[in-house]
Parts: sequence; C-alpha cells; structure tokens
Amino acid sequence: MSATGASRFNRWLTSRAARAACLVLVGIAATIPVWAVRRQKTVFMSQPADWAPEMDEDHKPPSLVFQSAWTWSGFKAPLAGDPVVCAGSIVATSRDGEVAALDPIKGEVSWRISLEEPLGSGAATDGTLLFLASARGRLRALRGRDGVPVWTADLPDAPVVAPRVIGARVLVGTADGTLLSIEAETGRIAATRLLPGRPSTPAEPAPGSVLVGTDHGALLGLEESSLAIHLRHDTGAAITSPPVFDGARVWFAAADRTIHCVRFKSGRERWVARTGAICTARPIVRGPYLYVLSYDNDIYVFNKRNGHQLTRVRMGHRLDADAVVARDHLLVVPSTEASIVGLALPGLQKVGRFDLQAPGEWFTTSPLWVADRVALGYGRNEGRVLALMLSEQAAPAGRAGETKPERTSPPGSAEPGAEGSTPSP
Repeated sequence: MSATGASRFNRWLTSRAARAACLVLVGIAATIPVWAVRRQKTVFMSQPADWAPEMDEDHKPPSLVFQSAWTWSGFKAPLAGDPVVCAGSIVATSRDGEVAALDPIKGEVSWRISLEEPLGSGAATDGTLLFLASARGRLRALRGRDGVPVWTADLPDAPVVAPRVIGARVLVGTADGTLLSIEAETGRIAATRLLPGRPSTPAEPAPGSVLVGTDHGALLGLEESSLAIHLRHDTGAAITSPPVFDGARVWFAAADRTIHCVRFKSGRERWVARTGAICTARPIVRGPYLYVLSYDNDIYVFNKRNGHQLTRVRMGHRLDADAVVARDHLLVVPSTEASIVGLALPGLQKVGRFDLQAPGEWFTTSPLWVADRVALGYGRNEGRVLALMLSEQAAPAGRAGETKPERTSPPGSAEPGAEGSTPSP
C-alpha cells in the first residue's frame, strides 16, 4: 500500500463510519447463539456408529397384533401392585388383602386366599414362595403352588416400597427409614440398616450388593449379607426410579427431572441428562441404549455411555408404569389410558396397539410377560386381569397409518447443548 493510501486508511479508521461499522460487526457476533459454539464441543459425544440401522425412522418393522386370550374378574377391590409369576401361575393381589393364582394359559383360578388385612403393594417372589407386605407392618410368606402360609414376620413400621427378593433374602423398606434383610426360607431378620431418609425405591440387585434410593436424594449400595453401606451418591433430589445395574454402571432418575449414570465401584458420577418431567418407571438398558419413560408423555432414548439423547417418542399420556420387553418389542401402558402400545426395538417405531373395551376403565398395572402372553390388570373399583396373545405381521411398503417416532436430533448429531447431558471427567 502506498503512503497516500495508508494515510487515507488511517483517517477512515478514526471516522464515524468506521466506528459504526465496528458496532455492526459486534452486533452480528452477539447474535450467534451460544449453543452453536457448544455444539462444536459436544458433537463428539454421539457418532453415527451409535445407531443401529433399525433406529432409522424409515425402517419398517413387522406389525404387532394383540388378541385377547382371557379375562378374569374376581376381586371386589382394585389391584395392589403388579402381578407376578410364581410356581407357574400369575399371582394377583388386591388392596383389601385378596390373593389369587391364575393359570397363564386359560385364566383359571389355581387357588385363592384372603389375608384379612390390606396390602399396600404387590407381591415379591423367588419363584417358589410369595412374599407380601401388609399396610399394618407385617411380612408374610406363602407357598406359591397352593397359597399355604409358611411364616410371618413383624416389621418395625409400615412398608413404603414393595418387597424384593435378592439372592436368599427378602428386602423391604419401612416408613421409619429402615431397610430389612429377611431370610426367605425362615422369616428370620438377618440384617437391618437405618438409611439416610426413607426408602423411595424397592431394593434392586447388583453383584454382591443391593441398591436402593432414598427420599433425601441418596443412592446407596449395601452389601447383600450385612447391609453395610459401601456406595453412596448424593443427588440433592429424591430418587424416583428404581436403580438399574448393568456392567459397571448404575442408572436412575431423580425428582429434579434428571437421569444419572454413576460408576458402581466408586459411586462417581459419569453423566447427568435431563428430561421434561420426573421419571418413576424402571429404566431399561438394552444394548447401547438407555430407555427412560417420563411423566411428560415421552420415552427418551439415551446413549448409555455418555448420556447423549438419541431420540424421543411421544405417547400422548403420562408414563409412570414399568414397561416390559417382549419379542424385541417394548410394551408400554400410558397412565389413565385404556390401551397398551407396542414399539419395535431399538428404534421405538409404533407397530401395535390394543384398546380395552371397558368404558370408564383403564389399565392399572405394568404389563407382565409370561408363557408367550402379556398379562396386566385393570379396574378402578374392582380388580381384573387381562391376558393378550401377540403375533407379528410383515409390514407392507408404505403402510398406511404408520407412526414414526418424533426425533429431537438426526442420527450422528448432537442437540443444542447436548440436551442437558453433562458428562463427568
């Protein structure tokens, strides 16, 4: 540049026009969204290899057909908790203490008894014995094949979560914050542990351990035999979903609408992701994916390693009951809706639906997969059980009425801000 040109340029830099141009450039820079910068930092979290071909929204899995097998109506009160399978029978319980064992193929009653005291939750089972916790603080064991009482144990307070069988013990949490480990065969209390808060989830199994969440926001890992605490992770919000162990990690939901992944051995947090509402249903780990059902009517699918949200499917009603996996399908029962919906795994394409033909009623339990049938309870005033058979039909090209999952991001890309996912170092 010549001396004359340089002089003119210097004079222009000090002019009003130059200052105005600088302000315009600064304004343009300020309009660049922060997420555009963050996206460059988080896009590495999920790569196209994280997606199976079946996750593509154009994939057309076979249709799922539901057909009624049988219906049983026998309780005068609503069902208490979910049905379970014990000694080859479907066992259902009512809130007023009735217990009935049903043949899964025909729906016939194998045996039926009354405990003559109310039940606050469903039964637990080790496959041979049934364990029922009454609202009055009593744990009973019944023989699964005929309902004969085996033993009774008194609890220090009323149970606040359903009992669970882990190994040779029955684990039950009570309102005073106590977790009890009771020998399944004898009813002897083998160990107790006062927790930091009331149990907010049933006990769940992990290698040599039991996992439980509290309403004070603590995820605890306790030794299976002694209930000594070896893991504690505090979230600051009540634990709302059962913790699920898979490999070396544990996944669970908290009341502040977060999903957590922590390392089982150290309790260190691996990542945190957010949903639109709280989640109370059990998370499902399948392959590289974590499926989470939420009160905001959505099923979220996360990369289980890093918490990146891969997709989301809207169901139309709140999701608070556990889902079940059957024949590579996820069976979901939306709350207060008289229907069960089948979604193909892993992509959650909606492939089937069954509507309950009972005006004013809806399903009240989680689905139970047994003997190639799905059983579930319904009835707001009187407890009933319905069993459905499943079959598949090939999906024709361009199937009419096909519903694709609502995606929040295309495969291989990250949402702005990685959908609230915060990986830990």
